[in-house]
Amino acid sequence: MRDIIIKLFNLEPSDIEDFHEIQCGRITQCSITLKQRPTPCPRCNKASRTVHDYYERTLKHAVFVENDMVVVYRKRRYYCTACQKPFPENNPFSLPGKRISQATVIRIMKLLQHDSITFSTVAQLTDVSTTTVMRVFDEHAGISTVPLPRCLCIDEVFVSKFLQAEYACVLLDFDTGAIYDLVPSRKKDDLATYFSGINKGTRNYVKYISIDMWENYRVLAQEYFPNALLCVDSFHVVKNINYAFDRVRIRIMKSFDRSSEEYRLLKRYNWLLKKSRDNVDFERIIDLRRYYHIIGSRYVSPEALINRLLSIDPWLEIAYTLKCDYEAINSSAAYHNAARYIDKYIEDIRIYGIPEFRAVEKMLKNWKHEIVNCFLTYRGRRISNGPIEAMNSRIKLIRRNANGYRNFYRFRLRCLYTLNKGYIKY
Repeated sequence: MRDIIIKLFNLEPSDIEDFHEIQCGRITQCSITLKQRPTPCPRCNKASRTVHDYYERTLKHAVFVENDMVVVYRKRRYYCTACQKPFPENNPFSLPGKRISQATVIRIMKLLQHDSITFSTVAQLTDVSTTTVMRVFDEHAGISTVPLPRCLCIDEVFVSKFLQAEYACVLLDFDTGAIYDLVPSRKKDDLATYFSGINKGTRNYVKYISIDMWENYRVLAQEYFPNALLCVDSFHVVKNINYAFDRVRIRIMKSFDRSSEEYRLLKRYNWLLKKSRDNVDFERIIDLRRYYHIIGSRYVSPEALINRLLSIDPWLEIAYTLKCDYEAINSSAAYHNAARYIDKYIEDIRIYGIPEFRAVEKMLKNWKHEIVNCFLTYRGRRISNGPIEAMNSRIKLIRRNANGYRNFYRFRLRCLYTLNKGYIKY
């Protein structure tokens, strides 16, 4: 144990005057006295060997997994003959005024780098209180500033009610995936106050901003990022079109009796229609099980089943065609021709006049410029909110594991510390 202590605290064997240990169950108590050496006075810098007194400090030293260790440090105070004042000897074990060792602090901070671990779990692993873990984290979790990115992603994530705001606004660097900041509210006035606090020259550095179709984001981006092109995440556009198609399917399905084969087909196999055709495995054979009598065969190909579903109603086939047409535009169009394809798509919606697609037509007209911009690429990748959606899931994991945070600013610091590993300093 003596050799372990020497290595853990970076000491030499000649630095220790007295050492002995007591084992009590899973608790190891180590009593240490350092060797007396001439020590300079912190006031006048004159070296002194005169001992004023001794006193014991008990320090928690949680660096082992299976055993708990307590260090009883017999601390010496010297007396300066010039200043006539006592002063303590150099302490290699802990920071001034702390009852846990520096090694324990380092272990706590390293454990908190994992997004799946909570403050209470770290407290159990290090055999200290949860309050101590939170206090250590607040004191040592220093985050270097992440520069405002060239391509900025903006989205919101549900955290908890803080200042009557349930959603926090996440700002993320599209290129590196690092969180720029976590703002406690997505309300327009709160975000305006936040963005106005950023230097105008710094804001002019941003050239692309990716958002969902939240009107406040568009207004704020136009006001505070005049040099940036605004891009709407393509996923949200496809999601709205899929939602319109599903409402058509539900309306047609409900027009039939619940016991009819049409109702049962549209109810049971709607997943095949909602799925993108690019993701359908047409080589797969679908087992209809107890629905086989509807088609006439128990085993059927996806293509045959889709055709049977679409034959139920011509409006369902038209709606399905509109859904697939935009999927083709989204996957194959480029920035230079996307506007033309979208104009033709809007015209098709207007000609067919399906009620559920009127909201899609209005959305495409209202956000056309931003939707076209989403076909731009930045460093070889199409601009989207994909990175920030992935980051949101990790932020939710931190909140869910802790059953929520009462202190938003500690939650913000925990997210930045844990998820921006390349920018950690402590």
